[in-house]
Order: sequence, then C-alpha cells, then structure tokens
Amino acid sequence: MQTEKKYDVDVLVCGGGVAGAAAAIASARLGARTMLVEGRESLGGMCTNGYITGIAGLVEGLSEEWIDRLVAKGAANKRPHLPLVEPEVGKLELEQMVLQAGCRILYGVHVTDCVVEDERIAKVMAHSHGGPIEISAKVFVDCTGDADLAYAAGVPCEVGNAEFFGLNQGVTMGFRLSYVNVKKYWAAEEAFQKTQSLETRKQLVVAKEYEAIENGDLPYLIVPGLLVYPVPNTSLECGDVTLDATQTGYCRNDNAEDRTRQIVDQRRQVLELFHKFLSKYVPGFEDCVVTSVASMNGVRDSRRIVGEYVFTDADMAGGAKFDDCVVRNPEFFDAHHPTCAEFVAVRHVHVREPSGSAVCRPSRDDYNYKMHPYVVPGGYEARTNPRDWAELPYRSLVATKVVNLLAAGRNVSAEFHALGTIRVIAGSMSMGQAAGTAAAMCVKEKIDPRNLDGVRVRDALIEQGVPLDKAPGGHWEMLRNMPGRIDVASADFAVIVNDEGQSHLF
Repeated sequence: MQTEKKYDVDVLVCGGGVAGAAAAIASARLGARTMLVEGRESLGGMCTNGYITGIAGLVEGLSEEWIDRLVAKGAANKRPHLPLVEPEVGKLELEQMVLQAGCRILYGVHVTDCVVEDERIAKVMAHSHGGPIEISAKVFVDCTGDADLAYAAGVPCEVGNAEFFGLNQGVTMGFRLSYVNVKKYWAAEEAFQKTQSLETRKQLVVAKEYEAIENGDLPYLIVPGLLVYPVPNTSLECGDVTLDATQTGYCRNDNAEDRTRQIVDQRRQVLELFHKFLSKYVPGFEDCVVTSVASMNGVRDSRRIVGEYVFTDADMAGGAKFDDCVVRNPEFFDAHHPTCAEFVAVRHVHVREPSGSAVCRPSRDDYNYKMHPYVVPGGYEARTNPRDWAELPYRSLVATKVVNLLAAGRNVSAEFHALGTIRVIAGSMSMGQAAGTAAAMCVKEKIDPRNLDGVRVRDALIEQGVPLDKAPGGHWEMLRNMPGRIDVASADFAVIVNDEGQSHLF
C-alpha cells in the first residue's frame, strides 16, 4: 500500500497516555521539533480514558503543573495524597499543554513497524485512517504501554515474571456513577473500620460482597477492595464518582484474544455490581446510575523493555538511591494479583536477605497457594517502608539494542513487582518528563540517549523545578516524622502504628 504521508521531526513520542503527553511537553518546551502520535482521539490514557482519576505517586513537575491548571478550572482537588482530576477536562487540558508547548499531535495513528539501520531507528511505520504513514526522527520515545516500538525495533522485552509464568497483573475497568452520596459512604466506612483490627481489617464493601454472595445476589467476590474517587466540582451528597472495582485474572496482555476476553469479562462485572450489588448493599449508593464505562481497559503491564539498567524489586523494597535518579516513588508495592480474586495486589516481594530500608520478616506464606499459586517462596518477605522512597535511574529509560530509543510509562525497564509501583499516574508522568527532557538534550547536542550522562538529566529536571535533590515533602514528610512502630497489616502493607494501635492507612 502506498504511503499516505511522510514526516520528519527531531523527537517522535509514540503513545499519548500521561507518560507520552509529559514526554512531548518536555521535549517541545526545550526546542526540539516534536511529534506525538496516539491511537485514540484524546490524551491521558488510564487516568482520563480509563477513569483511574486518583493520582497515585509523588506529584511533582509536570503532574503538579497539570493538576494546578485543573484546580484553576475547578476540575481537580489537590489533596495531600491521591489528588483527584475530572477526567474529561483532564484530557482537554493535557491536549492544550502539549499544543502550547509547540508539539504536533496526530490522533488515530498506530505504530506498526520501524526501520533500523546501524543500531538506530531511522523511521517508524504507522497506520492511520488514511493509510500508511512514515515518520523519521533523531530520537524516539516509546510510551505505548506495550513497548510496541521497542518490540518492533528488536529491543529485548520481558513479560510477567518467573513466579507467575509470564502472566500479567490483574486487569480492571473503571466506570462512572452519578447520584452517589459520598459523605454517607465515607461515614459508613469509618464506622465499619472501628470494628476492625490491624490483623483482620477489610473494607466495608468486601464484607457486603460476602453478604450478597450468601444471599445469592453475587456469584462470587468481584472486587477485593473498592477505590471510590469523587469527581471534582460535583456534590459529595449527590454527585459523581469514578470507581476502580472490577478484576480479571490470568491475563496475557500481549494477546489480542485475551485482552478482548478481559474487556468482556469486566463489562459484565460492571453490570453485576450496578444491577445486583451497589444500590442494594452499599450505603450512599442507593440511587446511583451508571453514566459511563471507561473506553480503555485497565492494563497495568505488558511488555517491559530490557534497558541499560533493570530497576529491581529489591531496589523498590529497599529504597534504592541513584546518582542519575530521574523519578522518585514513595508508594507501596502495587502489582495487582495475577490469579487470586481475594487479593487486590501483591504488596510484598521475597528476598534472600534484608537490605536497605525494606520492612522484612521471615516468610510466613503457607501452603494454601493463594498469594503464591505455584510455589511457596522462602527467604524474607520485603515490603516498602512508608518512611522512605525509592529512586528510578535514567538508565532504566534507555533501551538496549538500538541507540536512539527511550521508554517511559509501564513499558520501562523494571522487574515485575517494581513496575507495579512506579507505573502509577504521577510516576509515569515523571518518567515521561525525564524521557522528553533527555530526548531534547540529545537532539541539541547531537548525541544518543545511551551516551547522555543521566546525572545531567537529573540536573536539568531540578532546573525545571522537580526537587530531586530534596526528600519528598508534604504527605510523605508527615509520614517520615510520624511517631510509632512499623508493623504489617492484614492488607499486606507495612504501616506506622501508634501507641493506640491505629495505623497511618486505616
């Protein structure tokens, strides 16, 4: 088929999720001729199109700028932790930020292949509604989520891990409800938590699900935990919320048939929750109606590149620090469980010996094969320390095999559980900002990403206002200074517990 159109730019960013949008903004602001291609018709990925509207991770740099701009429009709530965005305004504001930076956007464009010459990507082949497109560039940034460009270029990629035999994290689907009394829901949850202990704690909605199962209203436990995000600028007594409340396991996200299975399964779960459960069992949801289901499947991992450095599970658990740090993450492990519907996520990893700031104890996993379905690991369980943070090095953004490719977002170079933590919204935007900054620096200095000193990228980000030279502030500073011992809660988190037995999470 004849090529419809050819483009030539300095930096090509493939994928318009939050990582790709941030990469495009950062690159264009530094003067590089930048193009962003996205298969959908809007930006923001899982946050805006997937309705995961709570911004997990350390909000700084472009993620903070985005939220501040939305706050000014009444479309975000800037909370100390998990600030909230209105998804529809959020995608429009991201688009404005990209265009104002001087970046060109092409929607409805899917990367299909590339041409590699002398270990360099020369051009990308893409498909559009009008036919094939060719785009040449000096530096490429893969933010496709599935490492589509890296995979086409022959960059080594990993999927899943050894323990789960290549299975991906559990997949969810967000949806939006109207006429929800969030205050009533919060009050009921707070009252229920007073009946719980650190060892037995679960959410009210989980207890209600088991009640619904016993009554024959639900076939099985659909969600082991409910994330309810009030939509900014709507009433807390009769307003909108977005929910992350479905879960599909045994996922293989590099397979089209399986991803279709996931989508159908989750949409059916949305119907089960809405028609048979929420309005009947959960306080505050009595009058709710479904107003929208996410247009994007909640995939959390697919292919991950093998980069110049692979950010390890142990790095994340132990709060590893790097001279070429470009992203910081103080959150807990968040690899959604691949097989067991009773767990939201795997919150710990196994290590041979304790190291760094990790909260460790000898392995207590028994032989019920729920948390670990195929093998009972030995050694030590390691959890992230709520008083510390881990750093992602620039080298984890730099692809091997080809010299002019960077990656950001969920296809970054990291091990399975480590990725589950750093791929959250704020972390992905920080990765994108770092990748876009590095790409523009490479164009200006006529060098390749592999030869760019990551310490210089870190310094450039500090000049942009990202405080990588300081400890995380705000909510995270409060945790560092909070008195109390660190213990492990029933939900598998390491938590700070005061003298009254209350934890910082519950």
